[in-house]
Amino acid sequence: MSETINKLGIVDLGSNSFRLLLGTYEGGHWQWEPKRLWGTRLGKRAADGRLTEEAMTRSITALTEIRQAIEAYGATKVVGVATSAIREASNGMEFMAKAGAVCPMESQVISGEEEAALGFEGAVTTFEADARHYGLIDIGGGSTEIALGTHAGTYWQRSYPIGAVRLKARSDEGPQEVWQETRPWFEPLPIEGPFGEFIAVGGTATTLAAMHLKMDVYNPGKIQGQQLSREVIEAMLLELRYMTPEERLKVPGLPANRADIIVAGGEILTSFMDWYEIPHVIVSERDGMEGMAARLVK
Repeated sequence: MSETINKLGIVDLGSNSFRLLLGTYEGGHWQWEPKRLWGTRLGKRAADGRLTEEAMTRSITALTEIRQAIEAYGATKVVGVATSAIREASNGMEFMAKAGAVCPMESQVISGEEEAALGFEGAVTTFEADARHYGLIDIGGGSTEIALGTHAGTYWQRSYPIGAVRLKARSDEGPQEVWQETRPWFEPLPIEGPFGEFIAVGGTATTLAAMHLKMDVYNPGKIQGQQLSREVIEAMLLELRYMTPEERLKVPGLPANRADIIVAGGEILTSFMDWYEIPHVIVSERDGMEGMAARLVK
């Protein structure tokens, strides 16, 4: 890194949750602490598209705790990455000013295309550095990003306004509603070479993997590289759809802050897999946060 300080904090200000990644760069490698998560549901905006006072209050409370964790770790470089909820809201920059006052950080409100590229850069490092091409899907609360590329970087990326929080109400209307909503968005994938795998990152994918593994305690090491077939995902979604909220809270691997939106997120994933005839995805715990760290090293 260009700075002599090598302790880093990355704050991901997402639509469903805020996350914190802390790490130390030593010997040419990052040593990461486990990611921490705060449910904020910032992407559940008002009818006029503005961030609500309630959601902003939850988010500021989370950032207060995040700042305390950063200070305890001793990170002296902190980068905040804001995505769909903040970049789309008319009062998004107003919120970022408040966020920076509570938790000092180098704030970056990134585009959807850049979000896709960062996610790809973080996830593809878990695969052998060869000449194969990879695809990525990142289902967030407010948007879904898709990217194609190699270890050298992405050459095609898209961001669509379809996310687990955004499509929750549509999903609640019936099992085919998300399919109808998402199909018009997906474009042909211009894969330019021998293909490896489709990688899935983000809370929807990691939660589905944790559920498949029936995790009582989340274990990122077991999530990394987990393969999820189209059939396995569909079976989980069918069971979840007809559960009561109380029953969902008892499902191993399904956290409370995602219980009400997991079906919508999973249906975005299965729609994607159906459209492109993808039999399975490989889940990656590494995502845009590690992608941002890699850029800082470069």
